Amino acid sequence: MRIRIRLLALVAVLATAGSACSRADNADSPYLGAFDQSEEAISTTAAPATTIPVSATEDRDRAGSSIDAPTAPPIPSDLGRSIIYTATIEVEVDDVIAAGTAAQQAIAPLGGLLFGQETSTGPDSRSVLTIKVRPEDFQEALDRLSGIGTLVSQTISADDVTERVVDLQSRITTAEASVERLRTFLSQATDLRDVASLEEELLRRETDLELLRGQLRTVETQVDLATITLILTEPTPEPALELIQTAYLGHDGGQGCPGGRDLTLDEGDAVTFCYQITNVGDTDLADVAVRDAGVDARFEDMILIYGDPAATLAPGERLLFAFETTADPRVFSNPAATATAIDRDESPLRESVTTSTETASVSVAEDTSLPGFSDALRSSWHGVQRVVGVVVVTAGAIVPFLWLPVLALAVLWVVRRKGRSRGITASDEQ
Repeated sequence: MRIRIRLLALVAVLATAGSACSRADNADSPYLGAFDQSEEAISTTAAPATTIPVSATEDRDRAGSSIDAPTAPPIPSDLGRSIIYTATIEVEVDDVIAAGTAAQQAIAPLGGLLFGQETSTGPDSRSVLTIKVRPEDFQEALDRLSGIGTLVSQTISADDVTERVVDLQSRITTAEASVERLRTFLSQATDLRDVASLEEELLRRETDLELLRGQLRTVETQVDLATITLILTEPTPEPALELIQTAYLGHDGGQGCPGGRDLTLDEGDAVTFCYQITNVGDTDLADVAVRDAGVDARFEDMILIYGDPAATLAPGERLLFAFETTADPRVFSNPAATATAIDRDESPLRESVTTSTETASVSVAEDTSLPGFSDALRSSWHGVQRVVGVVVVTAGAIVPFLWLPVLALAVLWVVRRKGRSRGITASDEQ
């Protein structure tokens, strides 16, 4: 038993010595050494510049497999990506000038920069501000800018330009190497034609290199600073009037205004029409007036019941007028109101005032009874008025031509006088 153990130990020692000799012989071989060195160089060169993290599952799979099969790289996370953030928001404010100042004050604590501003005032006031902030302050800046007025619309976009940045960097590296090679060739060239050709090619490649660098700087600037386009607008004025006509029986100086919407009268009854004007728009109104051509009601003949027509009529305020007349079945009421929209400075606006009118329903029954003395007298008076009107109109048409007969008489008188003078002179000569 002891002999067997000794023989096994001797075999193990001899095997170990043989393998050591074999490794020594291989180390002395120049081809094998060169192969090992080239393999080291390849492994060093092929090592990636950045390490892609591998999941624990993939580590276990690789550890349990004797063959390293190629695997797809994992999807990179958003961290470390080159992303351009842009946003366009529209905010409705009362004053675009004051709101522009408020927007700059809102982004100042965030280090925001105002890169441009375009403002126009007038009926359609508008201001467009271009603001840049750090990407980490992008959402905070949007919240602050949206709070200076009423948010109308908001558009946000994020553009991942990582591949573009990597591509530009790679092209720049290649272009730089190409430029350096051309510079080396140029320094070694002796022939004038070669020098001219190399200089021309070098100029072209340097130009391309600067263009690539400029594109990369532009993209990196867009990545480093998020862009927000803020559009400030003022609400569009919507001036509007509401005219409500009512009526009631009798004359009392308009004390019964407003009256009813439905009224039945007899011809000749005393009736009072009421006109209530209300500013139902969002703009101050001036020069408010009402008339009713149907019943020959002029604004200056109406009775003011409530309000001041000479003052500005603010939104929600109203005026009340009355007009007294007699019922006539041949007359139909046709009220209309007018006004001028004005701004805070009391300057007229271009917007027209929209008027909604509600007319009272007045039914007048015609008087079919026999005419009395007062009716005959009234008819006679109306007839006299018509005759006088015709005479006045006729006289007005004739007066401009009265000088023609006068001129004709004057000419005839002069001719006759000259004829008489000639007759007297002839008789004296005889």
